Amino acid sequence: MLLFETLKDVLIYLLESAACLSVFYLFYYFFLKKENCFNYNRFYLLAAVFFSVVFPLIHVSYNPIAIPEALNNLHETTNEVFNYENTPYDYTISAKNERPFFFWWEALVFFYGLAAILLGIKLFIQIRTVRDFIWSRRNNTRFSKHYFLINTDGFMPTFAFFNYLFWDNKQELTATETKQIIAHEEVHIKQRHSIDIMLMEVLKVVFWFNPLMYLYKSTFEEVHEYEADFVAVKQGGKIAYTKLLVKMVFEKMEFNLGSHFARNKTLKRVDRIIADKKTNALKFLLPIPIVALLFFIFACDSVKINHNVEIKELAYQAGFDSGDIRPVPSGGFENWISHITDEIEFSARGQEYLTNGTVTVMFDINTLGKINNVQVLESLIEDYDKIVKEALEDSKDWNWDAAIKNGRKSKTKIKMPIEFKIY
Repeated sequence: MLLFETLKDVLIYLLESAACLSVFYLFYYFFLKKENCFNYNRFYLLAAVFFSVVFPLIHVSYNPIAIPEALNNLHETTNEVFNYENTPYDYTISAKNERPFFFWWEALVFFYGLAAILLGIKLFIQIRTVRDFIWSRRNNTRFSKHYFLINTDGFMPTFAFFNYLFWDNKQELTATETKQIIAHEEVHIKQRHSIDIMLMEVLKVVFWFNPLMYLYKSTFEEVHEYEADFVAVKQGGKIAYTKLLVKMVFEKMEFNLGSHFARNKTLKRVDRIIADKKTNALKFLLPIPIVALLFFIFACDSVKINHNVEIKELAYQAGFDSGDIRPVPSGGFENWISHITDEIEFSARGQEYLTNGTVTVMFDINTLGKINNVQVLESLIEDYDKIVKEALEDSKDWNWDAAIKNGRKSKTKIKMPIEFKIY
């Protein structure tokens, strides 16, 4: 039963994460994909992946009364306490009814774990293969500028991986083509594009069942290639570089962790290089409200916050002898206190500042049995002070029996502490 409840929470998390990924990607596809600010697009995609993984894990409570009704409709507020003791998933172990060898959710966990382990092993083998190749070529490696240049002698294609540039020195290239390709791969190294690729590879191990992770990895690769193309094209011009792309497109690529010079979708790369598109800066501000809205939807929990107001014992500032009569509300203290606390609790709903504490006030009961001269002696929060003062002033129509002292009606000062409890 505990496993099932855990799986239910995991499923909700995965659905919410996928929803975030979908919204972020749709915005990228319709508004940012054709823009040439590649650093911004890369940052946006990284932030999208991060927020999509983290937002569903965050739980921030808020008071729905303090939020506009249109936003409250995005969450369901409830104070119900669910009891899972008697659910259809309970089972009884007896001599004639034994526990099944596998529940379906246990089989699901096993299948997920097995697939994740296999994919993790595959990723480890790929990384180990690159490391072993680097080690085997240590005598054929030289440090150039800010990276290590390794000649592959045709055993591996040309690609960049972290601060290594694997160069297929068996290619038949002109000096200009060589310069352009190296300039392209240097961009991958300088911008540390391999970090993005490895991040997505790790997430694919964990979220291997989510097709959006594969889509995001492909999008990262596309952005990386565009950025590198725009730098490399400066080395020999657009025409020469586009011809080089077409020349390289038919080469086989078997290693998928690196940032390759030649990739699929070459025509799109050529079109992007040729096109002269101006950037619309206003589009870069649009993700801000989207992030805020997704945070509110997936990271915030609507929790109904109640105020419990309790009026402590009243203190009279003037002493009363045995023959004197203290002031009393005409409807009785119990009804008057109930009236005041209801007014305060109603007004306190939806206040932005919520805290526990006490507001102490002092007021007069004059000889006509009316409340006046309400003063706050001990403050808590300005909003709460105002609520208490207004509640007492609004009760002026409530008649009191004035105090009788020495046989005459007398004005009386009363000190009243009001305690706020939030739950």
